[in-house]
Amino acid sequence: MRRISIDKTEPGVVLGKTIYTDSFDVLLHKGVVLTKDYIIRLKARGYTTIYVDDVETADVVIKDPISDKIRTMATKDIHKVYKITQASLVKIEADTTDAVIKSINTPKFKNAFQHNPIFIHLCNNLNHFLEGIMSQDVLSGLNSIKSFDNYTYEHSVDTAVISTIIAKRLMLSQDKLKQVAVGEFLHDIGKIFIDEKIINKPGKLTPEEFETVKLHPVYGYELLKDVEQIGSVAAHIPYQHHERQDGRGYPRGLTGTNKLDMGLLKFREGDRLIMLAEIAAIADFYDACISDRPYRKGLSPDLVYELIKTGSGVQFNKELVDCFLSVVPKYPVGYEMRVKSGEYKDYTGIVASVNPQRLSVPKILLLNDDQKKKIKPIEVDLGSYARVLEIECFS
Repeated sequence: MRRISIDKTEPGVVLGKTIYTDSFDVLLHKGVVLTKDYIIRLKARGYTTIYVDDVETADVVIKDPISDKIRTMATKDIHKVYKITQASLVKIEADTTDAVIKSINTPKFKNAFQHNPIFIHLCNNLNHFLEGIMSQDVLSGLNSIKSFDNYTYEHSVDTAVISTIIAKRLMLSQDKLKQVAVGEFLHDIGKIFIDEKIINKPGKLTPEEFETVKLHPVYGYELLKDVEQIGSVAAHIPYQHHERQDGRGYPRGLTGTNKLDMGLLKFREGDRLIMLAEIAAIADFYDACISDRPYRKGLSPDLVYELIKTGSGVQFNKELVDCFLSVVPKYPVGYEMRVKSGEYKDYTGIVASVNPQRLSVPKILLLNDDQKKKIKPIEVDLGSYARVLEIECFS
């Protein structure tokens, strides 16, 4: 199986992973042979990449850290929580930040949110999500198929996956893992209090619009801060996931210590970053950058990997970046790649597998020569190959 751009998809290819609608019902089952009409409809729905099965990559296993069932269940629940909460906003008449916060904190609105059966169902199903993660030591790749319409909900699940695997590597307690998961599930829920025309704007935001968007962590925190089911630590993940170590983040410009905080994971009053939110900041940045959006194409995962390394100690907690780099590969399995140097220069293929002990030197499967002609597949283990081969991902 491999991951390819929808723009490169030809009729006759076999779908390698089930695709869901924006309400997370099955749109096309795995194994369906794609027709020209199917491809056109997928493009119209905002799908930019898909997974396909073919003979050349039959031995390439792209392992999802959670099952389709658990992913779909979690994504549906997040979607419903957003929609039900959004439906309550018709009763809010507020045109200033303070007025929105006051409306969010009315007992009627807050109680309607935390006692909603869908929200309770989301919280009660956290154990199912965590059970899928507990067997994972590294993340070979994120395998969700995002469309422009379902991005928010798939992004929420993917950031929860990344954050939980990091938290697991740090040997945090089950209770902390739950707080990480639910905090990430709802880390962007504050956006529902912002005009959809701004949130979904296809072009660059004006300075005024960006200042409005920067309020979503505040609104998310105000909604979640008194919710007993998740606790104050989980509420601070939405609040702090855009803060930076150097104090140049938002909404409060908090600074970090660049250290692991293994003993102070409970929120204390005062202006300090909590480690669970620092984990979320890395996960949110990674998944947001590699994902296609209406206003820009996603960056390659190896480039984002390097951006996170560069941001270590400045944007992101340095010791947490080290942990991130130990669980997330530079070149995820299934991604298309190009050889940049060596005897196979300009040959292309896919990342075939990763070595958990050496995540930056995967096995690759070369499928095309430097003239873009198909060749008999050549497997190269970069970890044991005698010569240096530099590679890069592309889509």
